[in-house]
Amino acid sequence: MDFDPVLVSRMSEKKLIAPGSIPSTLLSEAKLRAVVENGLLILKIIEEFGSFDEYCWSFVNHKPIVSRFRYPRHIPVKTPKADSISKDLVRRGFRGVGPTVMYSFMQASGMTNDHVTSCFRFEECCDFANLATQVGGGSTGAGEETRVNGIKIEGMEDIVLDLVGDVESVSVL
Repeated sequence: MDFDPVLVSRMSEKKLIAPGSIPSTLLSEAKLRAVVENGLLILKIIEEFGSFDEYCWSFVNHKPIVSRFRYPRHIPVKTPKADSISKDLVRRGFRGVGPTVMYSFMQASGMTNDHVTSCFRFEECCDFANLATQVGGGSTGAGEETRVNGIKIEGMEDIVLDLVGDVESVSVL
């Protein structure tokens, strides 16, 4: 279903629990039902905020959080920001979205840069965070050209949405 919340939310009972189907071999029936329910709830968020991307980034004022950890042992498994996102999602009826899961989502989607300062990716992610801040939090607007490390980026929102879409399947859907 390519992580499409519309398709996931329309998943039929037959497909959901059919013996031998790919979903039923990977997850329990309760988790599959949570996936479908979360798909429906994502559609409500899209209705309210315009996109799931807009909803998520609103928690960090539309710019990535840059942490400056020197050692991996300093990187937390959850933060107060992840806790607030988790609580809001739970309040909206989502399941399987605890603060640790949400913090992993924030890391994977680029909402927070937790690379240790000595990591080769740290500066590249900082460049992305600075660029996102310069263009208003992750969107360059239609037709604008932006380059990060010489790579042309047309509409950073698309990149963020791709990241969010990839992680939704694990964390939210």
